[in-house]
Amino acid sequence: MTLRKYNTDELCLFDDVFFRACFDGHPECTAELLKVILGMPNIRIIDHEVQKIIGNDKYHGVRLDVYAVNEDDNSVYNIEIQKTDDTGIVRRSRYYSSIIDSRTTIRRNEEYGRIPDTYVIIICRDDIIKQGRAIYHFKMRTDDNTDLNDGRNTLFVNGSYEGDDDIGKLISDLIQKDTKRINNGILAKRIAEVKEGEKSMVETSFDRYLKEEKQSSFAEGREEGREEGRAEGLTQGREEGLTEGRSVESIDTVKRMLAKGKLSIEEIAEYSDLPVDKVRELAEGA
Repeated sequence: MTLRKYNTDELCLFDDVFFRACFDGHPECTAELLKVILGMPNIRIIDHEVQKIIGNDKYHGVRLDVYAVNEDDNSVYNIEIQKTDDTGIVRRSRYYSSIIDSRTTIRRNEEYGRIPDTYVIIICRDDIIKQGRAIYHFKMRTDDNTDLNDGRNTLFVNGSYEGDDDIGKLISDLIQKDTKRINNGILAKRIAEVKEGEKSMVETSFDRYLKEEKQSSFAEGREEGREEGRAEGLTQGREEGLTEGRSVESIDTVKRMLAKGKLSIEEIAEYSDLPVDKVRELAEGA
C-alpha cells in the first residue's frame, strides 16, 4: 500500500495514524500516559513497541496500539486508542488480556507465580460505561468485593471527561490539535516535532509490515505472470487485469493478510484501500 498523505494540523492523538507516528520509538510518551492514568510518577519503561502484532495460528490475532513493560516489576501495559464507538470493546479487552498473557508474559517451564501484572488500558473517545467517571478500573473480585489478586487489570478512560484535574488535562491533550495548547510538556514537544517536521506520516513497524506484505505479493504475482506468459507481469499479477479499477496486487495483499488472521476485516480494508464489502467478499471466498 502507498502511505497516504495527511494534513497533520488537523490531527490529534485520537487519530490512529498520528498516534503511532508520535509514539513509535518514544517510550517517554507512553510513560506520560501511564503516570497520569495509573498514578505512577516514577514508572520506567524498558520494552516498548507500537502496533505490536501477536499472531495466533488458528484464531484471531491482535494488533496492540502500544505494548510496554515496566522496568521495576515487569508489569505489562497495553494502551489502545478508540476513537469510534465499538459495541464489542469490553470483550475485546478481555481477549487482548488473554492473548498478552499467553504469548508474552512467561516462558516455558516458568512458574505461574512469575506471571506479571497486566494492564489493558483503552482510551475511548466517549464514556462507554456511562457513569460520568474519568477512569473505570476493573479487577477480578467476588460478589462481596474480595480481590482475587490475579494481577489482571482492565481500564477504560472516558475521553469525554472535562475535569480540571490531571486526568482531565491529559484527555484535553489527547483531543487537542494545537500544540501550543497542550498541557503536558513531553507530549507537546513530540507532537510539535511530528506536526512541524512531517507533513506526511513517518513509517512505523506496522507500516513496514504492510509494505513487506505488498512487496511479497508483488513478487509472487510477477513470477506467476511470467510462468503464464503474461506480458504485463507486475502490473497485472496473477489475476486478470484490474477488478473495478482496483489493482490485483492489492487483492493479493488482502488475501495474504486474511490467511494470516492477524487483522480484522475493517483493519485490512483501512490499510489496503479496498472497501470493507470487497474485503469481506474475499474473506468469504477464501
